[in-house]
Amino acid sequence: MNKDNLNISKIETYLAGIIDNVVSDNTYAGTLPTTINSAWSDMVLIDCANAIADMEAYGRGVVLIWLYAKPRTDGTKNVALMSQLEKKLNEVIGAADDRHYIISRRDTFTDYDDARKWHCNIVELNITIV
Repeated sequence: MNKDNLNISKIETYLAGIIDNVVSDNTYAGTLPTTINSAWSDMVLIDCANAIADMEAYGRGVVLIWLYAKPRTDGTKNVALMSQLEKKLNEVIGAADDRHYIISRRDTFTDYDDARKWHCNIVELNITIV
């Protein structure tokens, strides 16, 4: 295994490459922008904050994909939009074909970002690095 494939920035770049402009046109790695365009209805954050473990022959880790959906005008969760984001992410995961990174869906949690006033679903991905 090439140890450079354990590089978090390389993993973020790979995931952004398969998610951006497919799941959302507003895809970010590490942190969201400080200013959010009021015209946006969705965003995606790729979060590699969990450890990427070096197992010598391969690597493994958990990556969080934060799917953000702007609330409806009455402040309630835009479930239809969130469902669309999750469906697109599932399609991306199913079509992912890379010789160094194998990804699979693990768990999903729902949350609310008080600072941004947006709903989010947090999808945990298992990543195996070969």
